[in-house]
Amino acid sequence: MPDHIGDLLNDGFKIVSVNPVSFIIIPLTVAFTVAIFEEILIRGIVFRIIEEKLGSYIALLISALIFGALHLFNPNATLVSAICIAAEAGLLLGAAYIYSRSLWLPIAIHFAWNFMQSGIFGAITSGNDNTPRLLTMQLTGAEWITGCKFGPEGTIQATIFCLIATGIFMYLNIKNCKLIKRQHWKQK
Repeated sequence: MPDHIGDLLNDGFKIVSVNPVSFIIIPLTVAFTVAIFEEILIRGIVFRIIEEKLGSYIALLISALIFGALHLFNPNATLVSAICIAAEAGLLLGAAYIYSRSLWLPIAIHFAWNFMQSGIFGAITSGNDNTPRLLTMQLTGAEWITGCKFGPEGTIQATIFCLIATGIFMYLNIKNCKLIKRQHWKQK
């Protein structure tokens, strides 16, 4: 067991080999397809419908929870990994959508996140098995640092990083008056 946190963080990641560039074709295609499909469904449909009626804050929270819950069906998913996905991607991608009011920004972030994780670094993405990748790596250490069988999306550092990015987007959203307020129902 490591004596301190530095030892825990330093010995967890090792590149074992570099594979041919052609190995990135499958993860590139999968990451692009998943990003488009999930963003159209969650931000393009679910978020927008909820936001129209209940406002940006509630839509952000509900769509993030739905996004996390949908990842419970992935291999090796746990309640903790679903909460991580909701906090990371659910909030970050929703805040990015509010900022741009276009699906292209959350699609780009979603794609880059999944592709770099699986296609370049060869990490497990959302509990799914490894695909061909540019780098073969060895990841060891505590589950809260490695994400274990679910992958890096189930880690504390990914959650913190994404919450910081979400905070930046939300600051910009508030500063630029991009949030939609809850509609008040008129009684007839």
